[in-house]
Amino acid sequence: MSSIHGKDTSIELLLRKALWKEGINGYRVSMKLPGRPDIVFPKYKVAVFCDGDFWHGYKFDEWKERLSPNWFKKIQGNIERDKKNDEKLIGDGWTIAHFWESEILKDVEVCKRKVIKVLVEKGFRKNQK
Repeated sequence: MSSIHGKDTSIELLLRKALWKEGINGYRVSMKLPGRPDIVFPKYKVAVFCDGDFWHGYKFDEWKERLSPNWFKKIQGNIERDKKNDEKLIGDGWTIAHFWESEILKDVEVCKRKVIKVLVEKGFRKNQK
């Protein structure tokens, strides 16, 4: 577990790099918000999460039976905590975008476009400081 990092993971860096190349900046990578979003656009109240498939339970129903009781409890707890954190953020007026690890690795450009779409809906204009 010591090799598991909560910040600057490869998928976060991949998405941030894609956004940066597109000229999208003004985000933060460390804000004390529920769930600790990976990329935060405070001006637009947009929180982006880059969720690891295993840790956050991607297609959990398809593989949960193969887990030991301890791992089942851990992943199930992560899923429930993510849901509660989303509810808190939404209640505070934030817009949330979640991306699965496999989604980012498959096509980071699609993920980047989704982030930009959310930002534009919140009033973002390119080259705006």
